[in-house]
Amino acid sequence: MDPKSFRISLIAVFIFTLVILYSFNATNINLPTQSSSNVVVTRDTLNPKDLPNYKIDGMDRFEWYTKRWKEELKNEKPPEIEEVTLLRAYEFDVEYSISITTPNKYKAIVYCRYFDKNGTELLPAFQSYNFPEFVVNCQKRKGTHRLSVSTKANNNYTYPIELIDRTQKVYDHEFSFCMSNIYGKEPKWLQLSEIIEHYKLQGMTHFYFYVFHIDEYSNALLQDYVRTGEATVTHFLERNDRELLHWQIVAFRDCTLRTRHVSKWSLFSDIDERLLMTKYPGRILDYLREVKDDSVAGIQFRQQWIMKTEFLPEKYEGDKQIDEWSPTLRWHNSSAIGPPGHTVKCIVMPEKVLAMWTHRPSMMYPGYHIHELKPEEGLVRHYRDLQMWNWGKTWLKEIVAMGPMSMTDYPAKYQKNLTDAVKKRTKYVYENYHPREE
Repeated sequence: MDPKSFRISLIAVFIFTLVILYSFNATNINLPTQSSSNVVVTRDTLNPKDLPNYKIDGMDRFEWYTKRWKEELKNEKPPEIEEVTLLRAYEFDVEYSISITTPNKYKAIVYCRYFDKNGTELLPAFQSYNFPEFVVNCQKRKGTHRLSVSTKANNNYTYPIELIDRTQKVYDHEFSFCMSNIYGKEPKWLQLSEIIEHYKLQGMTHFYFYVFHIDEYSNALLQDYVRTGEATVTHFLERNDRELLHWQIVAFRDCTLRTRHVSKWSLFSDIDERLLMTKYPGRILDYLREVKDDSVAGIQFRQQWIMKTEFLPEKYEGDKQIDEWSPTLRWHNSSAIGPPGHTVKCIVMPEKVLAMWTHRPSMMYPGYHIHELKPEEGLVRHYRDLQMWNWGKTWLKEIVAMGPMSMTDYPAKYQKNLTDAVKKRTKYVYENYHPREE
């Protein structure tokens, strides 16, 4: 082929290729990038009211909140409130939710205050309520980067805090732990390691801890789990003090919001409780994966008390000490299983729960319910200290009246793996531990 003919052929091939590519793009140019049933919600969503989960029971979300607030308020006057202490602010697809720590102000009228990325307030303020307790819900507003709360529409507001993005249902964790606040003088290092390693064996992948007080030695172990990405810790710094036990609800309300859209299932429990399946052959996570009923908001476990009669050791002394003092190995004297509903503990789906209480959700979104397990399916082994809060003198008679005591064991199929994991972690943390001196 002569050079001229060759050049003409190349040009023809090039033009033909362009025509084919154009035809392909033209054919597909109007195809949507996603189906309308799989709407991607971003922080710039202009109208959250168009989202299918915005309405509750067919009502505007904030009209529904107002209705429930009035039902709870009845004929009472809303409590007076001078200031609101904020913990965190979350941005969900349909609303903002702020967790607060101010006590004894449930159902108070408050105002949401909005601020852009430069700190300029976006007016007007939005009237809301401390409802549910320790939570303030706010309508979304375009351009908002930080939120605060005030007691009037135009008076002083608390320092604004940055929004935590929860607009996407990412489910980083299938199963996580929301633990009530840590306090008290008993060393926690051994309990912490055992409870974390216990739930890791049950399929749990993240632990949210709330701390009012923890000794330095125990904190070294807790921070090692933070270091490995398995735990997140919140320290309560509160100007309005209260009885230590009452910090639990603050922790549970924040963790309901904190794990919503991040964890599919969240356990709300204490440091001395070990939830377990019984005759069901698998782990807790295996059971949760088999829950197919969309109306189920959570799984409820009945309780069995194991009598803890001694305080745990202050310092780590080696593997032999772990064998002697791990709660699951040391204490076996057990109560009868508590009746249905008595001091139960729950694993819930946070997106279906409006407010989590100590033992079960105190408020759920309409259409959901809690599935109650039979003892043959699962239970709580509660290693209850008889000395703390005078529990032995105050409550033991009631527990004994439920039925005869017996000797029970932590499941043998988990015990060795649990003990080995506790030994490994405590040895790593404390074998070369040196407390810092001022």
